Amino acid sequence: MSQSLLKNYQINIRILPLPGKIQSFVVYKDDFYTIVVNECLNQTARMRAYRHELDHIENGDFESDLSTGMIEIRAHEMED
Repeated sequence: MSQSLLKNYQINIRILPLPGKIQSFVVYKDDFYTIVVNECLNQTARMRAYRHELDHIENGDFESDLSTGMIEIRAHEMED
């Protein structure tokens, strides 16, 4: 995990019950990012989901003109 990323952004983390197959998501509001991770995931999966959401923040996906679907396709291609 990039320490500079954590220093450059205001990031809150929540572990909560999420419906269905949702592993995690990010909310951006009032200059704060909140990463929400599904509490049903094991520790390894939680860290993978958390890193995935940090990548969205680091990649500037909240300022992107791409659709959410296209952002996710790009993110998963970068993970491989």
